[in-house]
Amino acid sequence: MKTKIILKKVDPRSLRESVFITGFRTIGEVGYLATRHLVLKLGMKRIGFVTTPRYKDVAFLDEYGVATPFELFFDDKNKIIVQLNHFLPSQREWADFVKTTIKWMKEIGVKDSIAIGGLDKRYRTGQESFRWLKTTTSKVELDSPMIEKQLLMVGPLALYTAYSEIEDFPATILLPYAERDITDPAAAAVAIETINQIYSINVDVNELYEEARKIEEDIKRQLEAFQKESGRGKSTDRLYM
Repeated sequence: MKTKIILKKVDPRSLRESVFITGFRTIGEVGYLATRHLVLKLGMKRIGFVTTPRYKDVAFLDEYGVATPFELFFDDKNKIIVQLNHFLPSQREWADFVKTTIKWMKEIGVKDSIAIGGLDKRYRTGQESFRWLKTTTSKVELDSPMIEKQLLMVGPLALYTAYSEIEDFPATILLPYAERDITDPAAAAVAIETINQIYSINVDVNELYEEARKIEEDIKRQLEAFQKESGRGKSTDRLYM
């Protein structure tokens, strides 16, 4: 048994010349936050599912109804397909998951693709909000530096990039700088703003920035509470560095 794509109540011919967007729950969960936001804000219709041999034994209720691990959504107006990965596939299935997705896109005639990840913001050296790269057949041009040469990508996003290059499939990889250890909605907003620019759409990102502000305030409150508690001890209990 291999990875399978199951379409529901959609004519594959209607998907031709669409743009495909996906992301994974990696640094800052940027790819997941961005793709889910696109699905909800555009009111996209679920058109299918992705199943794997080691399929996650998880289901839950989301804004649009019962959610499964890997789903496909379509916005007919803007001709956008989103693969929403609520979870990471089993590591042993990453390659098959990505290869199956790319071959399926080629079969139905997808014209372009975007994959969203994240870069650890601790290593940012300039003022740019994101870096990026693209495969040889991608025609996208962006006013931001590409990732540094010889900087290694790993995981499903790296496989998506590699197999897209092998298959001569146009793919652009967006890598906003993000917090490594917490969810980063602001980085997801950067990715969507870039997608708005590339495809001349207008997906609002105010909710993502507001969520990022709340997370920042919560972290600040926790830090202040910790410092207050630490300050209650006797002077001999304090540590100086």
